[in-house]
Amino acid sequence: MGRGDLIVVDEEVSGSELLLDRLRGLRLSKTTSTPSMLGGRFSKKIEIDFLFETVQHVRFTLYDVDSPNKSLDQQDFLGFHETTLGKIVGSKGSCLMEPLASSKGASDKRYGTIKVLAEEVQGTNDALRFTLSGTKLATKDWLGKGDKYIRIKRKRKDGGLDVVYETEVIKNSKDPAWRAIELPLQKINLGQMDMPIVFELWDWNAMSSHDFMGQVVCTVQDLVKGTGPASFPFKKPKGNVQDTKDRGLLNITHVQLVHQPTFFEYVAGGCRINILVAVDFTASNEDPRKPDSLHYMNPSGLNQYQLAIASVGEILEKYNSSKQFGCYGFGAKLPDGRVSHCFALNGKADRPEVHGVQGILDAYAACLQTVTLYGPTNFADIITMANDKCKKTRPGSQEYYVLLIITDGEITDMDNTIEKIIDSCSSPLSIVIVGVGNADFGKMEELDGDDHVLRSSVSGRQVTRDIVQFVAFRECNKDGAELASRVLAEIPMQLTTYMISNNIQPCPRPSVDSDWNQ
Repeated sequence: MGRGDLIVVDEEVSGSELLLDRLRGLRLSKTTSTPSMLGGRFSKKIEIDFLFETVQHVRFTLYDVDSPNKSLDQQDFLGFHETTLGKIVGSKGSCLMEPLASSKGASDKRYGTIKVLAEEVQGTNDALRFTLSGTKLATKDWLGKGDKYIRIKRKRKDGGLDVVYETEVIKNSKDPAWRAIELPLQKINLGQMDMPIVFELWDWNAMSSHDFMGQVVCTVQDLVKGTGPASFPFKKPKGNVQDTKDRGLLNITHVQLVHQPTFFEYVAGGCRINILVAVDFTASNEDPRKPDSLHYMNPSGLNQYQLAIASVGEILEKYNSSKQFGCYGFGAKLPDGRVSHCFALNGKADRPEVHGVQGILDAYAACLQTVTLYGPTNFADIITMANDKCKKTRPGSQEYYVLLIITDGEITDMDNTIEKIIDSCSSPLSIVIVGVGNADFGKMEELDGDDHVLRSSVSGRQVTRDIVQFVAFRECNKDGAELASRVLAEIPMQLTTYMISNNIQPCPRPSVDSDWNQ
């Protein structure tokens, strides 16, 4: 969005206008006014890119517009509300209902309530599935029937063409049948059903340039409105002169619009994201009482563990209405003398949950007073715990788990950890690992598996989907927002991949109060 108000068309001179502002004072947009001073539904929709991994602050401010010729600060202020896009999307039915506040920030009944409904732009995740074949295609080969392939192009608004797909070459055939194709609509036509698509026929040559044999121009609308196979004659563009030569037919069959569920649809349908946090209490963190310890409680600011918990937790908690988060530690000697690699931070093994991000921070600070930093750094028990919780969820349920592990060093049970990660691939689980301090995190990068498929050297098994993301805090310049953005970027894809692969469709969006005038 640009830095300035968008054009506003007022329905009446006297009405209300809704402004959507960045908290930092950047005014994004004004909606069309509504004639009702007591309430109403604003007719203009505001489009904003939703980024799950980022805290996107927004501010809604309501004014009574007495005159369109007056500046905004001369209009009557009616109240405002500050929130985040994550909180809007994560609300029941992705509909946020909150009281407006006065200019001093205090909520007051006399300012009324604002309702904000988030909806995903339609078609962003749709695809076109179809099959191409040819009938009696022309050829320039003296011998043989020609080696044909199709090049699909999208017509740009400036009239130019962009290649979006090429089929394989079918050798020596006038009636080739190519493999089935599935292309995102955004790639084919930017989601515009009436945008022209060009199917070019080419004759492949091994020793010279390939020969252009003709083309077919149609739209997605042409393809989906038919009830059966569509056949189009290939023609060569010749300006205003009609091409009458028979160059064969392009057959487009099995046309189907395919919709893949999106992360937004799962969340809007009530999918709950459960958060599990695991904190490293090994001795390599150094004595918490000393300022150079990674666990040192600095009275003037947060340590890296606290900052990681706060930054990542602030985003994830918007997608769990209960705000109950399981908190664990590993690598510590407990008050009873046992060394544990999976224990409850609050000391309650049967009830390890705490309320909200502040509850996590409080449990972490209290735990530092009761345990002794020990070791070694083992992940397997923590991952097993998370996987066990996943297995207790009802099959097909709208629940997903994110395990946040914060550690200062390399793990010592690498083989066992890899086995547990592979075991967890079939569970609704993502594992995000944050490395704090200046240790060598080479093994963590291996667990991430972005550049290779994670495979066990013990069993020979490999992961069936990507569920691990690792980020070293020092690479983010100790910026909490940057850390959260990088460590959570893959969660939407991992959640939707799991749901789709297990044939779990989003639930219908819960009904919300649609009477916006109440």
